[in-house]
Amino acid sequence: MDFTAFNERMVCEDKIRRYEADGIPLGYEFKLRYPTYRGAYVCNVEEMNVTVDGRRIEPRDMRFGVNGKWFLMSQIPELSTEYWFTGSKATMRILDGNGISDGKHTVKVEMKHKIPYTGYFGNYLVVDSDCEKTLDVE
Repeated sequence: MDFTAFNERMVCEDKIRRYEADGIPLGYEFKLRYPTYRGAYVCNVEEMNVTVDGRRIEPRDMRFGVNGKWFLMSQIPELSTEYWFTGSKATMRILDGNGISDGKHTVKVEMKHKIPYTGYFGNYLVVDSDCEKTLDVE
């Protein structure tokens, strides 16, 4: 099975949304899908790198939202009961006190993840997925 066919779905076409509190910019967020034809427990994500307009975002500045819950990137390996359903959109929130300017922005996500149903004797297929899209700000 060629899992790279699902890469282009990983970064959703939805617009980037500003994340603010009382008009104070705290960052921005965009939507992601799990890049396979089946969902998986979030702990199957071994690594996720995000770049916006060529600037790599540090994991400490990223929050991952799925199923109405928010997680630090350091919590991802422990999320063995949190399922990311196929077609369900997760939210990647970037903390940035400068917010994000109007216009188009290039978002790139690189994900290294296990395909859980390929595990035999503790060995799993690990796939590198990447997707880059230019998105407008809402």
